Amino acid sequence: MVLGTFGQVILGGALIGLAFAALMILTGRLMSASGMLGSLLGGREGLAATSIAFVAGLFISPSVLIALGSVRPPAVEAGWPLLVVGGLLVGFGARLANAGVLGSIYGAAQRSRRAVAAILAILAGAAVSFVLRQVLGAGGAA
Repeated sequence: MVLGTFGQVILGGALIGLAFAALMILTGRLMSASGMLGSLLGGREGLAATSIAFVAGLFISPSVLIALGSVRPPAVEAGWPLLVVGGLLVGFGARLANAGVLGSIYGAAQRSRRAVAAILAILAGAAVSFVLRQVLGAGGAA
């Protein structure tokens, strides 16, 4: 069964929220891909099993959903070098700021000004991307 776009967004958001809450309740850690990968590369004791499971889930879960036919594979317009550089920059920024998107949302819920500033920066980046792609037509088809 292929869900409509709205259904995929709602289901995906609910699953991410459930995973975030479960990870925080069960381990006390915030869900952050760069944080998990960083703890693996940094060799932090006691965090390896959680980090390995999280990073493996990032690769396994979309593959299972595609195999089941519930979602279509994403159309990627950028080449691998650009994707790798972009991913490294996002990861570096998240580690530098000591928070990713979900960590910033969690921090904003606790009234952290720094977290709110991070969310506003993310939204500003999304707005610039939208204007460049949709309004000005830069970057290829959306």
